[in-house]
Amino acid sequence: MPGAQGSGRLRGLDRKMTARDADAGGLLLVHAHPDDECFGTGGLIARSIAEGRRVDLVTCTGGEEGEIHDPDLDPDEAKPRLREIRRAELECSVRALGSGKIRLHLLGYRDSGMMGTPSNERADAFWRADLDEATGKLVRIVREARSATMVSYDSNGNYGHPDHINAHRIANAAWDAAADPGRFEDAGQPHRVERFCETAFDREVWLRMMIEMNQRGIALPWDTGDTITKVTKAAAERGIADLTTATIEDLRRIAEVMSEGEEEPGAGFGTPDADVTTRVDVSEFIAQKREAFECHKTQRQDFGWVLDLPEDMLEHAISTEYFVLTRWRDHEIPTGLHEETVFGE
Repeated sequence: MPGAQGSGRLRGLDRKMTARDADAGGLLLVHAHPDDECFGTGGLIARSIAEGRRVDLVTCTGGEEGEIHDPDLDPDEAKPRLREIRRAELECSVRALGSGKIRLHLLGYRDSGMMGTPSNERADAFWRADLDEATGKLVRIVREARSATMVSYDSNGNYGHPDHINAHRIANAAWDAAADPGRFEDAGQPHRVERFCETAFDREVWLRMMIEMNQRGIALPWDTGDTITKVTKAAAERGIADLTTATIEDLRRIAEVMSEGEEEPGAGFGTPDADVTTRVDVSEFIAQKREAFECHKTQRQDFGWVLDLPEDMLEHAISTEYFVLTRWRDHEIPTGLHEETVFGE
């Protein structure tokens, strides 16, 4: 299965930077809920801390609409205090990833829940927030952090959750506004963040993992139970008989067949491998990433399947994190860009 193995490039290197260099090469992440920091960016966070960089983590909501899958809790009793519980889980995760060096910022909004649910209608839900006001809160953080790179989701929030969509909106807006001395004048000195990267789930790598899970008799997660049926049918249409030896190009062709006829081709099906600009090797930080996952006990239904994978598959699944560079100050983004860092160094 495709996935970066530990290259050893980081081992033995002096990761210490001066305070000035650390600020110049800092990272600011804008996430929607407690636990979102783990899956696609936990390794990046831990690696950035190890490299001596400043890391600022913004969490927009308290995660009040999450399910409760901690066996030590009574869901009925815990639900009214889920915000408090998930705050403690988030702080546990931050300690696991950064040993006290991550600067955590809570925007204070309420979890909106999924699109179309009653929680969306609440006045205090992030989905109902005044986006200019929310952007101003974030601008203040950006100008204080003075980071080189911001990371958030794509315009669909990677999978359509309203809080992820709004996190993307205010992160993009703050990237512009923080640099403009005429915007939010009381929010600190202007700062030009150099780069904006969106988290990505590599579509072809994801397909490969689903195929291997099926071959090993491992149940597929979430609502992907019919994925293999679709994959097999799409492979047959493209004359691909053996999925065990399918190449990235084969998987691309399969994914294209699977998305034919959709109003938004590929919607909800990850980012095509060809569109991924940045693949970050986080293989040295798997232990920290796993520890951070384990902190979010109430949300185990979302990623517990990853932790339950056989060890070799688990390492493949979480040893590389994927991003798309979408904004680069005073630069055009070259076609076919391939990088190993979100910092462009």
